[in-house]
Amino acid sequence: MVELLAPAGDFESLRAAVLNGANAVYIGGKEFSARASAGNFDRKEMIEAVKFCHAYNVKVYVTMNTLLRNDEIESALEYASFLYSQGVDALIIQDTGFLKALREHLPDFELHGSTQMTAHNLDSVNTLYEMGLKRVVLSRELSLDEIDNIVKNTKAEIEVFIHGALCISFSGQCLFSSMIGGRSGNRGRCAQPCRMQYSIDNKSERLHYLSPKDLSTLEFIEKLVGTGVHSLKIEGRMKRPEYVSTVVSAYRRALDNNRREDDLERVTQAFNRGGFTTAFLFGRQGRDMMSYERPKNWGTYLGRVVSSRGKFASILLKKPLRVGDGVEIFNKNTGAPVGSIKVNGKDVEEAKAGETAVIYLEGANKGDVLYKSLDIKLVREAEESFKGKNIRKVPIYGRFTAHKGQRIKFEIYHLSEASSQSVSDEPERALKAPLSVERALDALSKTGDTPFYFENIDVDMDDDIAIPVSKLNGLRRDAINSLLDELQGRREYKKIHFKLNAAAKKVKPEIAVQTGRIEIAEAASLAGCDIVFFGGDRLRINSGSFEEVLNTVGRRTAVYPWYSEIIMEEYKKLEKEAEGIKGMGVDRALCGNMGFYSALKSMGFDVYLDKGFNVFNSQACETFKNCGALLSPELNINQLKNTVLKTNNKTMVYSYGRVKLMVSRHCPIGSSRGHGREGCPDLCENKIHYLKDRTGEDFPVVTDWYCRSHIYNSKILCSLEHIKDIMDVNADYMLLSFLDETPEEAELVVKAYREAIDAAWEGDFNLTHSGERLLESLKGKITKGHLYRGVL
Repeated sequence: MVELLAPAGDFESLRAAVLNGANAVYIGGKEFSARASAGNFDRKEMIEAVKFCHAYNVKVYVTMNTLLRNDEIESALEYASFLYSQGVDALIIQDTGFLKALREHLPDFELHGSTQMTAHNLDSVNTLYEMGLKRVVLSRELSLDEIDNIVKNTKAEIEVFIHGALCISFSGQCLFSSMIGGRSGNRGRCAQPCRMQYSIDNKSERLHYLSPKDLSTLEFIEKLVGTGVHSLKIEGRMKRPEYVSTVVSAYRRALDNNRREDDLERVTQAFNRGGFTTAFLFGRQGRDMMSYERPKNWGTYLGRVVSSRGKFASILLKKPLRVGDGVEIFNKNTGAPVGSIKVNGKDVEEAKAGETAVIYLEGANKGDVLYKSLDIKLVREAEESFKGKNIRKVPIYGRFTAHKGQRIKFEIYHLSEASSQSVSDEPERALKAPLSVERALDALSKTGDTPFYFENIDVDMDDDIAIPVSKLNGLRRDAINSLLDELQGRREYKKIHFKLNAAAKKVKPEIAVQTGRIEIAEAASLAGCDIVFFGGDRLRINSGSFEEVLNTVGRRTAVYPWYSEIIMEEYKKLEKEAEGIKGMGVDRALCGNMGFYSALKSMGFDVYLDKGFNVFNSQACETFKNCGALLSPELNINQLKNTVLKTNNKTMVYSYGRVKLMVSRHCPIGSSRGHGREGCPDLCENKIHYLKDRTGEDFPVVTDWYCRSHIYNSKILCSLEHIKDIMDVNADYMLLSFLDETPEEAELVVKAYREAIDAAWEGDFNLTHSGERLLESLKGKITKGHLYRGVL
C-alpha cells in the first residue's frame, strides 16, 4: 500500500495528520531542521510524538536536512543517536558528509534523502541508494514519465511531493536568499525572495515572476500511485493544523476511493495561490504554473462589491458567507473577519450564494473583488477531527486475571502484536460486597485521553474477592503506559565519539577557470590560468565545442569538461559526449551532478566536485572519491580554513564570478510573454535577460538549450583585495567563473589573480597594477559574498 506522508510543525498538527489518516509524518526537532521557523519538537515532545504516532501504527520521520559545519557534526550525531534510541523510524537528511558519518556511527538507522539532495535522474537515485539511503525524495521538477522510469529501475524507495508549496528553483541548489540576505535555504532559513516582485528587462510592469502556485495532484492521484512510488508527501510544516487536517483527509479519501464531491474545493479554501498547478508532471505549464498577481493565500472567490456606504459593503455572493468567515479585498490586500451579516435588512448567521449581503468592511468600494480567506465551517470541521469528543482511537484488547493466592494481572494487546501487562498483589477475600465483573470492566475500560479504546476485555476472576477501584485504575494506567513504551520501540543509545583529524598544509593555489565560451577559455589561458573547465550548463550564450577548446587552449593549459548540477533529458547525450572526450585522452572532469558523477567514474574519469554537491564540511570532501571539491560559497573565511585543515583531499574556493543563485525548469522569460510551455519559439532570444528587484538590483537570467533558466547574482564575487586571507585558507585551487564578461575582462581577471597569487606566495600582499585596474573596473559591482559573514 502506498504511504501517505504528512507534515507536522507542532504537536497539534501531528494529531491532525495522524487522526485524519496519514500513514507517516515528518517532523523537525529544535535542532538541525530545514524549517527553523516551524514550531518543531523539543526532546520531550519528540518522545511523546513517537509514542502517539506508533500507537496509531504511524511512522515518524525526523528532518535533519540542513548542511552542517565541521563544528556541528558531532552534536548532530549525538542528536541522531538520541532520535534512534527513542524509536524514530527514519532520518531525512541533505548533507553528504553527515550521511557518511551516520553510516559509520549509526549503521542501523534508516535514512531518507531529502529533496534538498536534488535527485532528479536515475543514476543520482541509485548512487544515493548505494551510499546507504533506503529512500530518496525526488526533485519536484520531474514529469510523470520520468518518475515512472526511475521507480521501475531502482531498488530505492521513491517518495514524491503531491501537494503544497513549490520552490521555483531545484531544491538544494538555491542560494538566492543566502546571497542577498544571509538567510540560507540550505540551513532552514529561506527568506523566500521568489515571492517578491520583479520586473523583466527594465519593463515597468512589476509582478511576482518567480512565485509558483501550490502543487495539487488530488485529481490525478491514481496516476502517481500507478507509477509504483512508495510514498506520497504533503508539504506544509509551516501550516496550521486545520490545513493539515483538511488536506490529509482529502488525500486519504482519494487513496481509499472514498472521495467527497467538495474535496478539491475544501483544499482550495484551506490554502491556494490563485488555484493549483501540477508543476511538471504533465509537461511545462508556463504562466499557468505561476501566481504573478499575489504570492500568498487567495482563498476562494466570494463575489463583488455592488455598493458601499461608509464602512459597510454590499456584496453579491457567489458562494455562502457565514459569521466568522474571513474576507479580503483582492486588489487591496486588506480584509476582516465577518462579525455580522444583513440580508434584506435582517441579521442572519449565513447568507446564501446569489444573495446580497451587507457586512462591515472598511475600505471597500463598488466593483472590488472579494475572496473568502477563511471558511469558519471548514475550520471547525477540521478542528473537530483532532480536538473533538469523537476523535479516532485505536482498538486494544485486555485480559484481566484475579484469583486468590495469585498476583493480579492485567494484560493488553495491540493490533501490531505489541503487548504489555501490569501486576499487583494477590486479591483479598471479600468480607462484604465482592468485586463484580461489571465493576471491574467499568474501571478497566476507561482510557481517557490516551490513543486507545478497549474493543474487548476478558475477565477471569474469582467471585468472592475484593479489589479497590484505585488499584484497578492503577493497573490500567500502568498497562497502558507500558504499551505506549513498547510501541515506542526504544533502542540502545549509542554514545558517539567523533573527531576530524587535522591535516595542516601550505599550498600555492592553482587558478581554475569555469566557462562555456571558447573566447573566454582562450583569453584565460593566455593570461596564465592553470586549468580550464569547459562546458557547464549548455547556456544559449555559450560558444565552441570541447574538442575545439582542447585543440587550441589544450596546447598550453589543462582543459577538462565541466558538467553542471542539473542533467535531465540530455543525460544520454552527455554520456556519449563524455565517452568521446575520454577517447581523446582526457581523464578528468568537473561535475556538479551526483548521478553523472557515477557515470564519469565508471568511464574512468577522476572527478572534481562542483557547487552542486554542496560541500559544507570536511566529511563531505571525503564522501565521494574526487581530485578536488569546490567548497560551498556559503562558508566564511574561518569555516573555509577549518574545512581545508581537516581534510586530506584537495579543495577549491570560489574566488571570482557571479554566483548562480538558482536554476529552474521554469522559464520566467517565456512565461512572462505568455508561453514557457513545450515547443516555446525561443522567446528568450538567446541573450541575457534581467530580473530587477525592488531595490533596483539586476539579476542576470540565462536560459539553456533545454529551456531551464539560470539566475545569477547582481553583484560579482571578488576576493582579490583579500588575497592574504584567501591564501591562508590553503585551498588547492581558486575558482574563477565567467558568465557575461568580454575576453578582455576575463584576461584582466585571470592576470590580476595570477600576479596576486605569485606575489602573495613570496609574502607580498599589495595589489598589483592589474589588480588595481580590475577593482576599479568592478567598482560598485563587487560583493564579498559570505567570506566575512557566513550564513545563519
